Amino acid sequence: MSSVDTQLHAALSQALAGVAHDELRRRVSDLSDRYRGERVDDASPALNDALDYLAYAVVRMPATFRALHAALLAADRHVLTSFATHLDLGGGTGAAAWAAASIWPSISTEVVERRPAAVELGRQLAGSNNLSAVRRWTLADLRRWVPQDPVDLVTIGYVLNELSDRSRHDLIDIAARSAGTIVIVEPGTSRGHRRILDARDQLIARGFAIAAPCPHALACPVLPADWCHFAVRLPRTELHRALKDGKRNFEDEKFTYLVATRRPTRPADSRVIGRPSRPKGQVVLDLCTSSGERARAVIPKSSPTYRNARKLGWGDELESP
Repeated sequence: MSSVDTQLHAALSQALAGVAHDELRRRVSDLSDRYRGERVDDASPALNDALDYLAYAVVRMPATFRALHAALLAADRHVLTSFATHLDLGGGTGAAAWAAASIWPSISTEVVERRPAAVELGRQLAGSNNLSAVRRWTLADLRRWVPQDPVDLVTIGYVLNELSDRSRHDLIDIAARSAGTIVIVEPGTSRGHRRILDARDQLIARGFAIAAPCPHALACPVLPADWCHFAVRLPRTELHRALKDGKRNFEDEKFTYLVATRRPTRPADSRVIGRPSRPKGQVVLDLCTSSGERARAVIPKSSPTYRNARKLGWGDELESP
């Protein structure tokens, strides 16, 4: 468990003091059903009160943090610029602010969120850990909110799946007017991938370059038979396992993401888009390549690249020899 994971779990444990776990378990079950179903509703929030948001934060915020952290690391690697200011749209309880601060400790974040209970809990969690990166929590409905100043980075994490097609399009336009670099994260499902591709098309039309995970700006070679997604592994606390009736001390969060920018980029030569297999004396990698094609690379033990290939994981880049 990383130091930031530890700090986040400690902040969540502090917020849980005195809360009845039986009621929390019921709220967790309701939220899990909605998350798996990706039910869309612009008009009313999925979460209704402070206990709903606490249940969400306990079971979803660590996974959301890890997925956003992975996407922001890709931005740090593939976008040739520095990030000093950060706007998190629909930021909920602040997972993107935690992720950004863990990579760029001096970054200054504004979180925009429409639900007061989420903002209240987010402030509480950040305050218990002295997370100074969040300079402002803005309570606003994104459908009627206008950004005040341009920023270096905008994040939109697990938000598009909650919006209608029209609202998604409008939100991407807001982001495009607000930042030089945009990072979007969605659930690692076929529908999540489709939403990412729609945002990708929209941002390319607005003059953005694709920095990650795609090594190109051509049509996605994965469709229609599959969808592009990745996974991060995160530790589960004892309470997390109890609330989700889990047996393992970890879980894998599957997500899909996009890094688009107006800044100079260093895109990958190829991206590993599935779990590598390692039959005896070989490494087999499924790749998305810079030519816009899906390819399979079989790297034998005799190859000079074999040792490095054995270290690659799902989502890593494969550099040309």
